[in-house]
Amino acid sequence: MTISIDTKIATRRVATYERVSSEDQRERDTIRTQQDELARRLQTDPIASLVKRYTDNGISGTIPMAERPAGRQLLLDAEAHHFDEIWVYNIKRLGREAVDLLLLKRRFESQGIKLISLQEGEQTGLGYDIHAVVADYDRKNFLKLSADGMNRAAREGRYTGGIVPLGYKVVGKKQNAHLEPCEEPIWGNLTEADIIRRIYNHLAVDGWSCVKISREFNELGIPTDYMLDNREVEVKGQRKKHTQGIWRPGHIRNMVVNPIYKGVHLFGRRTAKSGGREVISAPVSSIVTEEIWDAAQETLHRNRLIGPSTDHFYLLKSVVKCGTCGLTYVSCRNRNSVWYRCNGHLTGRGPLEGRCKSKDIKGDYLEPVVWSDIETFLRDPDSDALKELAQEQKGDAAVIIQKNERIALENALEALVYKRKRSIDLRIRGRISDEELDSLLNDVTKEQANVEERLKAFDQKPEEIQPKPLNEDILTELRKRLDCGLTPQKRQEIVRLLVKRITIYAEGQGKERTVRAVIEYRFTMPSSVAVQTAHGMGSSRRSS
Repeated sequence: MTISIDTKIATRRVATYERVSSEDQRERDTIRTQQDELARRLQTDPIASLVKRYTDNGISGTIPMAERPAGRQLLLDAEAHHFDEIWVYNIKRLGREAVDLLLLKRRFESQGIKLISLQEGEQTGLGYDIHAVVADYDRKNFLKLSADGMNRAAREGRYTGGIVPLGYKVVGKKQNAHLEPCEEPIWGNLTEADIIRRIYNHLAVDGWSCVKISREFNELGIPTDYMLDNREVEVKGQRKKHTQGIWRPGHIRNMVVNPIYKGVHLFGRRTAKSGGREVISAPVSSIVTEEIWDAAQETLHRNRLIGPSTDHFYLLKSVVKCGTCGLTYVSCRNRNSVWYRCNGHLTGRGPLEGRCKSKDIKGDYLEPVVWSDIETFLRDPDSDALKELAQEQKGDAAVIIQKNERIALENALEALVYKRKRSIDLRIRGRISDEELDSLLNDVTKEQANVEERLKAFDQKPEEIQPKPLNEDILTELRKRLDCGLTPQKRQEIVRLLVKRITIYAEGQGKERTVRAVIEYRFTMPSSVAVQTAHGMGSSRRSS
């Protein structure tokens, strides 16, 4: 009698995981090396059956497995027991952080899944832990050596990789690579360097805004640096796509503030891995002079303060400050009259809770006083009127400023106490979570500490700060312009030059409240002159 025994060998379900990190590696398709080696090993094992391949291409090993696209799916399928073993080329493919690697080991062991490395073999026990620590150490050591090498190359003025700023090109290779101005025509007769010079000249000489420059460049069809380099942008959840090739005001501003165009290349100022790493300054060939670069920065600063040009030039725009909340007053027109209003009046924006309760001030009360003092100073800086004004307010203006600033800080402190109580009330009523409450309370605590520190400073005797002397050449030029007549724009620029700030304080209660303006000039000794601008009537905008 013949007995037939049917034997069936159980197969092992295998999943493979491959990963490479850098964009350069992804473009070279080096992940194929891992795939080929894993496929070759699977062919030599007759009872191993490939279930699925998981591939993370261009993903850093410092990112936890659960946050990688393929890694996240691998962990979900492991929980569903879709495979029995995970094969990798080496342990470093799973990750580069020791903590993440050890957590993965515990997770796979609890699910009964074996981890096989082609280079290190089956990973269990102490051997895996050692490989995890070594992988972490190798990563840190590699990063340190790479950073030291990059820093040395940067100090020597060499090109260290990355996007080349518009106007420059890379000359030489490897050890001899460096940046030089690009003088090759790209649009008509204009070179890349000429485009940069044109931007700076529009700002420094013509006083244009970035909006006006971008409008001109778009109308002329001047190509952007993204178009020249055929660069692409990555949209989250989508494939990379080409840019629109449009000049944006923000992009022009970011280019203008880059010191490389005046001959100073800063290496390491934008890296997310800096964490205290020194920013290295190296000389490069400049495209514009340092004077032009500085003048362009001044134009950016001025445009940020006074905003774009309009049909109306407000004499005191950007120099009037609120003594209650510290915000800058904005200017507007109502019934052909100029008004200045705190920027926190309509919406709560300052340190105080809710809207600022400071009063509006009419330009007709304040502007003539300020301009009269300025004109007197320019025409006769040694006049008796200015001497009497300075003597009259000697010591008094500092007291006024200190008193009102103390009141403003005390009001801010009361508002923060109210904000703390309201935050707790919102948590009790279930409107916010514990985490949101903790965040709000932490912000309040920091603000309270800052206000209390400033209040303590009032116990000390204020030091008299001497104003910075004005350049005599500038004053001579201003006096000449007075005789020739001034446009509203020029008058506004003179005010910004000679007035340090004007602080508005509301005094009294209810209908008896008055407005006091403390004007701090740059030409009086002491530098502060107090002027009462309203006496209980007409100190706020009438209702329409």
